[in-house]
This record gives sequence, C-alpha cells and structure tokens, in this order.
Amino acid sequence: MTVVHRALLRSREGAVKVPVYSLTGERAGEVELPWPFSADLREDLVRRAFVHLSTHTLQPKGAWKGSAAKYSVRSLGVGLGIARIARIMASGTGKSRAGGWVPSAVGGRPTHPPVPEKVIHKELNEEERRAATVAALAFTASPEHVRRRGHRVPEGLSTPIVVEDRFESVKRSKDVVAFLRALGLGEELDRVSERGIRAGKGKRRGRRYKRRVGPLLVVSRDDGISKAASNVPGVDVVLAKDLSVLHLAPGGHPGRLAVFTVSALKEIERRFGEA
Repeated sequence: MTVVHRALLRSREGAVKVPVYSLTGERAGEVELPWPFSADLREDLVRRAFVHLSTHTLQPKGAWKGSAAKYSVRSLGVGLGIARIARIMASGTGKSRAGGWVPSAVGGRPTHPPVPEKVIHKELNEEERRAATVAALAFTASPEHVRRRGHRVPEGLSTPIVVEDRFESVKRSKDVVAFLRALGLGEELDRVSERGIRAGKGKRRGRRYKRRVGPLLVVSRDDGISKAASNVPGVDVVLAKDLSVLHLAPGGHPGRLAVFTVSALKEIERRFGEA
C-alpha cells in the first residue's frame, strides 16, 4: 500500500456491505465494498484533480503569426501635417497611405494576442490523481453528500448502488429506465429529464439547453449497456478501468449517484489494490 493510500484510509471496525440488486430491483444478495469506498472524504483533492484534468481537453489557440504583416509600412516623418504613424506603402487602392502594422490602426497587429505556445495543460502527479479518484469513490458511498449534490435518493437505498452483472448486457433504453425506477429513482430521472435554457450568448452557439447530471453506470464490460443508456437523459456509462474524477465529480463537486456492477467493484479492487 502506498503512502497516499495510507493517508486516505479511514479507520473502521469492519468491512462495509451493501445489497446487490437484480434487474427487477429486488435484493439478490450482498457484496463487500472495496476499501476506496471507506477512504477519507477529501473534497480539496477531488476539486484540484478535476481542475487539472479538465485542462487536458483544452485546445491551444493563437493569432496568425503574419497578422497585419501583409503590407510594407513606413512612417513619413514630420513636417507633413499628418501623424507620424506607420503608413502602408501602396498606390491605387483605398489602403494607400493608411495606417498599418501598429495596434491602433484598422487591420493592425493585435496588441497581446493569444499564442499557441502558452502552457494551458496542468500536470497532475500520478499518486495525487489516484488519491483523488479514491476520495471521489468514497463520496459516492456517502448518502449525505450524494443528496447534497442534488440527487433524489429515496430513504433506505444504500449508496453506491450495486447491481448484478447481467446489467452490462442490457440493450434497450426502456429496460434501463425500468430498473432505475424499480429502485425508487423515478424522481431522479424526472429531475434530469428537465432542461433549461442557457443564459448568455451560448444559447445561439449550439448549446441552447442545459441538463442536470444524473446517475453514473460503472461496468466492467460494455455488452450493450452504453448504447441502451445513451438515450436516457443525464445517465452516463463508463468502464471501471477508465473511471476518473471527471466522471465521479462533474464540475468538481463530488458525491455523484453511482451504480456499480459486481464485476466493476472487483475491477476497482484490482486497480487500487488491497488496503
């Protein structure tokens, strides 16, 4: 066990067990949660990791290096009753003797343009990234933080929700919705199905509507569940091996409602090792 793992591990008397649900929403047994779900609730780690990992999706951009350098310019000097600004050396065109190159001129160079060489990707240590993922997993096991994030979780439903492996082979959206409603998450589905109009100019730039974030389905294999859940608003699917803070804490706010398959829990235990 690494140093960060020891720092995150919360002292506990016994292992935490949660019920396993069948596709009909009935209890089909119990399973022991891996140790990351009992780690310390470090919101600062989660938020820092989210900010750093979010920058990896940014695209470098910058002004064209030859901007405003398409003309030959020269100042005519003093004594002509005109400003000493650099002027375009041309004839037979409306740009003749017009100001050029300088930022104050129309068509002049940008003053402080964005440059593609700017470092916009923030690096994150591997150990800190793993620690943040462990902390984000621990938040999913806290019903208090899951409800505080806005999810509608009925009383008596333990988090995280664990379902049998047959869930990974579901191929129809209505079966996914039926399972979630059988667990009592009908109010949650109604919440994420509503959409609001974005404020500002974004509404006319192809992102007019905003939706809330709903349950996250974590599976070990994708045998059709991703296609089935793609038509359910607010529901996302991710493989356990690819699980990160970006999935578990959208917007940097931990405590997302998560549904794990039994095999996904085993994959998480293999990924982070034993406590």
